[in-house]
Amino acid sequence: MKSREYRITEMRAAVVPIKLAEPFAAGRWVLEATYNVVTAVRCNTGSYGFGYAFVFREGDGQTILSAVQGLRDVVNNRDPLDTMALHGDLRAAINFVGAGGPAMSAVGAIDLALWDLKGRLLEMPVHGLLGSSKTRIPSYASGGPYNKEPKALEREVRGYVDAGFKAIKIKLPPDVKAACQRIAACHSWVGDGVKMLYDSNQQQSVKDAVTIAKSCADHQAYWYEEPFPYWQLNRSADLRLQIPCRLALGETFYGEDPFYEAVKCQAADVLMPNLHKIGGITAWTRISGLCGLAGIPLSSHTMPEVSSHVMSATPLADMLEYMNWWEPLYEKPFAIKDSCLIISQDEPGFALRPSKIVLSALEI
Repeated sequence: MKSREYRITEMRAAVVPIKLAEPFAAGRWVLEATYNVVTAVRCNTGSYGFGYAFVFREGDGQTILSAVQGLRDVVNNRDPLDTMALHGDLRAAINFVGAGGPAMSAVGAIDLALWDLKGRLLEMPVHGLLGSSKTRIPSYASGGPYNKEPKALEREVRGYVDAGFKAIKIKLPPDVKAACQRIAACHSWVGDGVKMLYDSNQQQSVKDAVTIAKSCADHQAYWYEEPFPYWQLNRSADLRLQIPCRLALGETFYGEDPFYEAVKCQAADVLMPNLHKIGGITAWTRISGLCGLAGIPLSSHTMPEVSSHVMSATPLADMLEYMNWWEPLYEKPFAIKDSCLIISQDEPGFALRPSKIVLSALEI
């Protein structure tokens, strides 16, 4: 039995922008910054839990912020340990605006904060709450925007290898010939000892996707990611039967339902939930169970530090996507060693203390 009654007394949120080191071309977009909707839930003990959602346009960050603020009444005066019921009520609260986009990202940010708070109150890491003691999470380095010139790309790829990464993901340009040339070049730089992953960011035709996938197979690629728009699951399922390499998708699925549809039509060999888009850790546990039954591995999308906890507890976990874009949110980000993200054991919850810029934005 609990030794005391816990109640949520306050929820705060703010947008924290982080400028990228260089413009990053992926799909139809050139990204210059992340806009992170950091969310803090406070308990009557004085403890806080922290979560976030992110987007790449300032106005979109403000939209999610408004959605988070609109859900305050759902969580205030509730038991923060009751994450399952809270998640259900948050989902119900967004029913009439639609269970996707900014509303679902708001649910995800709040759910992450609740799990962090739950871990802190129970003095356990989030991965421990999920039933795992694993703290070394196999990871791949994610980068290589397609606006990067070949020499600069080679330096980046070789830099990942020198840093100890055993797997690397690179973005592919829209032009099929240029995409295949980039695949061949990357293979020549790393050889067969490093797994290469390639991402088209939902911008290819069927014929070009087949050509690119064959080039991936010719150069021993680990997987080919998202050639088509995320809603074209039947097209992905057809392609999967035609190509000799693994197909990955799912980073822009909102909520849990699309994963059921993807499993049902066998659209992918690997599925890639994004924690805030699916609705947080509570949603991940259900998706993990579904994919475990179907025999489909999961790989996290971005948000590496918080995603490491769910990847720790996922039976069919593939690799975690590692990018350092979100390190400014934390006082002490997790370390990378031998191609593994190392979950800190210094404190409970996510084991991540918010940085000064986060605390200042939240006025804590």
